[in-house]
Amino acid sequence: MEEPPPYDSERMPSSPGCPISVLRHSLLEDRSGGRRVRADRPLRRIIPDIFFILLILPGFWGCGIKGAPVALDSTIPAPVSDLKVWSRAGGIFLKWTIPTRNIDGARLTDLLGFKVFRQVRPLTPVSCEECPDKFEPVAEIDVDYPHGARLEGGTVLWRDMAVKAENEYVYFVRAFNSYKSPSPESNRVNIFWTEPPAAPAKPTLLKEDRALKITWEHPPRLFDGTEVAGLKGFNIYRRGEGESFGFSPLNAEPIAERQYWDGRVELGKRYCYEVRAVRDFRGSLLEGPGSPVVEGIPAKLLPPSAPTGLVAVFQENGVALRWDENPEPDIAGYNLYRRGREEKEFVKINPRLITENYFLDGSADLRQSYVFRLQAVDSSPSRNESDFSKEAEISFEAPRKN
Repeated sequence: MEEPPPYDSERMPSSPGCPISVLRHSLLEDRSGGRRVRADRPLRRIIPDIFFILLILPGFWGCGIKGAPVALDSTIPAPVSDLKVWSRAGGIFLKWTIPTRNIDGARLTDLLGFKVFRQVRPLTPVSCEECPDKFEPVAEIDVDYPHGARLEGGTVLWRDMAVKAENEYVYFVRAFNSYKSPSPESNRVNIFWTEPPAAPAKPTLLKEDRALKITWEHPPRLFDGTEVAGLKGFNIYRRGEGESFGFSPLNAEPIAERQYWDGRVELGKRYCYEVRAVRDFRGSLLEGPGSPVVEGIPAKLLPPSAPTGLVAVFQENGVALRWDENPEPDIAGYNLYRRGREEKEFVKINPRLITENYFLDGSADLRQSYVFRLQAVDSSPSRNESDFSKEAEISFEAPRKN
């Protein structure tokens, strides 16, 4: 069957006798490039076409309207307003929040995707800073099939790897709906690009009390091996076991030292770290590739202080012992040890940690003399034990005969 002719508003009949094949072709034609609606398009993208057909069909039939249907301005997506740009590992990253409203404030229900526009300005002596803008589309991101991008938590992340040294890159994005109606431009962002620094070498991880310390070496070289200029410092990234490194470093600003102390950790949890060098190029911070990954598990290394105030008293049903509570807030309990006066070794007499500062030793022989000592245990995964308390001795005295 012969394909219907392309839409032409001048040839469109203005009488009710308009051929239905021409009308059908014009209404189902994609306004962005002449593609007709395919049967396999997602239902949410076909519904607006059907709605417009039903809405304007009576007008075409009775009054001979000329021109293709155009979406109202009120249905245009609101512009992106928080576009951000930064560099990492030889590429440029863009991130923005997905709009949820049209420009009139109504809910955006037919978002189709985004287009990324880029302008390249060479940083040469003959570069023209006052030349007119010349943006070109470099990516089209479908929200249902975001090939080359990542949608997560209501945001879009896109990476531009087609970048070259000694250039300024300027970006903006536009959202578009199922009618391919574009939103206004987003805010513009720019970054100056050149060769990033090389990766730090020989990272090591040291355990400290309730913290992990990372150290590394860094030869002052670029990624391509030449000597670096404008080294700003280093960024440290951390992830938990089974997680991915995020896009925000632990440090708020690049650090100049070749070491980092991380005290914001959960004891007993495994952490992985990598370090990236940062170069300042014309005010843009360019981050190089990551160092080898090092990992470790933080622990509490310092034990609690030794318990104080241990006293022992005979009672009818055993030996009662009391002591002062330890001042540390993470004390899990206490272990109590006993030996007879004639014995050499102390034996722990509590089957489980004592959680109070009192214990009744019901297994003691009231006709024997004993020596007791106490040890505090913290609640860290390593269960650190304190030094022993001062010993408390209790002596049995046989009643005197008159």
